[in-house]
Amino acid sequence: MKKVLIFGCNEVTDALLSVLCSDIRYVSEICLVSEDKACCDVLKKKYSSLPVRITTARADINNETSTKMMLSIIQPELIVNLEKPELCMKLMKIALFQGASYIDTTLYQWEDKELLSKQFELFGEFRNKGLTAVTGCSFNPGVITSLVRSVARSRLDSMDEVNIFEVNLKAPAPVTNIKEFINSVEYKAKEEKVVLIKNGTSEEVAPLSLKIRREIPDVGARTMYLLNNLIVEDFLKEIPEVPNVRYFSTYKRKSTALIDTLKDVGMLSDTPIEIEGVKIAPIDFLSKVMPVASDAGEVTGKSAAGVFVSGIKDGQERCVMAHAAMDNEECRRDNGVGVNVFYDALALAAGIKLISTGKWEKAGVFTPCAFEPDLLLDLMRKDGFKYSLTDAEPLNIDMGDEADE
Repeated sequence: MKKVLIFGCNEVTDALLSVLCSDIRYVSEICLVSEDKACCDVLKKKYSSLPVRITTARADINNETSTKMMLSIIQPELIVNLEKPELCMKLMKIALFQGASYIDTTLYQWEDKELLSKQFELFGEFRNKGLTAVTGCSFNPGVITSLVRSVARSRLDSMDEVNIFEVNLKAPAPVTNIKEFINSVEYKAKEEKVVLIKNGTSEEVAPLSLKIRREIPDVGARTMYLLNNLIVEDFLKEIPEVPNVRYFSTYKRKSTALIDTLKDVGMLSDTPIEIEGVKIAPIDFLSKVMPVASDAGEVTGKSAAGVFVSGIKDGQERCVMAHAAMDNEECRRDNGVGVNVFYDALALAAGIKLISTGKWEKAGVFTPCAFEPDLLLDLMRKDGFKYSLTDAEPLNIDMGDEADE
């Protein structure tokens, strides 16, 4: 058992505490820390009847002196980072200062593509202190890469192709003004490129240029489009033996009719015009007088995610689907959060348990892919993660077209 310090108070924290505090075999005590202590106190009260004791504290991570003073009082053995991703380097150094192990979920929740490289720069410092640091212990990438490695070990002799897919897993970002609305409608990814791995080399192609349509168990038939996800590039480092990797997700293009009309009449111009002695850009005027109600919110219906892994078994071609599916309303009823948050919390809880019991014990900085995959998946299954490995027909990948509106 370990004394655990959790930095950050959010939905994942809530679901994580529900799992960790129910079983005293892994964690002896949890201290929940945030700049908003009142938020921490709400969760402390919510789970006060569970066996694991929770304490709370307020801390400003940017205030090094007060943070070190708090550490000297709490003396944690494991630091869990659920703060903003841009704070992860500071929290890793806090763990080094304290002589504590470290775990986070932040690998792909930040625009900085170099984040993982920055974290691995601390490999030597963690190794020299005999400490374990695990980054990206969330559904994507931690569980996805674990599913791929589990399939490779139990169902295939060699892998040729991995196609990652997500169906209705994440809600769109909140939109509160006309500028944000324009950005969401115009879909910035069209101005970017999608990275895929082809014959062991990364290539850039147009988004939505490929699509697949498959029957997903417990969800139904879905069309998914080629989109960008940093997990694809991670395969080059984590599972380089897979020569071909792509990411597909369901996607619906929003209607551009409103944007087109506003653009035609000049209301999207950012050039100031003068009206009765006052200068203002038309788009800034719109932002003031035309609030846009966000269509973001809770994901409804069923969500699914997983991988199609193709390769060779006993000299024959074989395709295996590893997938998990769950209904969001049922998940919120039973666990208080939607499927995406629940899956992330289960992955993180399993990682904490594995570090606490010494089953994830390597000196240095790693991702979950560096460890035995079934250790993570089996613990998640015990806490409510339902997934399956089944033989599947090879994928038919077609040229993309305009996504459904």
